[in-house]
Amino acid sequence: MLTPRLELIKNQVQGDFIADIGTDHGFVPIELIKSGKCKGAIASDINIGPAEIAKSNIKKEGLSIQVRVGSGLSVLKKGEAEEIIIAGMGGKLISDIIAADMDIAKNARLILQPMNAQYELRKFLTENKFFVEHEDLALEGFKVYNVIVCTSKENNSVKYHSELDYHIPYVLKSHSHFKHLKEKKIREFSKILKGYKLSKIPVEQEKITYLENLLSEIKNL
Repeated sequence: MLTPRLELIKNQVQGDFIADIGTDHGFVPIELIKSGKCKGAIASDINIGPAEIAKSNIKKEGLSIQVRVGSGLSVLKKGEAEEIIIAGMGGKLISDIIAADMDIAKNARLILQPMNAQYELRKFLTENKFFVEHEDLALEGFKVYNVIVCTSKENNSVKYHSELDYHIPYVLKSHSHFKHLKEKKIREFSKILKGYKLSKIPVEQEKITYLENLLSEIKNL
């Protein structure tokens, strides 16, 4: 049984052939194949340990899923996977993985689940002409997780109209978990702002003002 976060990732998949980058224990590819949602899957991890655990889990289920060890998208050939899942890591790392193999990324639908730096990831995607087709949220206890689905093809894509939108997209405002996302962002920015004000090293007033204004906007959503 998948956690709400992994279940949400699984539910975004539309294609027959997927790759799960940073697969860890291989739970998502296993469930995708078991449920018949996909015809084929590649599970990869940069570390041998998680890859071996994924292999063991796949064997227990009697499934045929390729397991590869390697860095990011380098384990894939161009067009080999219709959809690529990159989940459970920081937004900056996800950006770096995509940037390192842009041709492969541009030829697939990407399902991204950044654990942090969502703002930076959205900026990166926009600057590199990826179009976000969907954003969603999962809740596990007190933790709220973002899932961003994007492609290089523009099709009713989500638009980010302001700095605030890149931090907390307006498109999520009607989501049942929006309240939790809003509270999370208020906690994050309040903590950063407090750190700035207590810092023994002078912080530019511009940074403080930026955060104060952002925090005020979020509270008023």
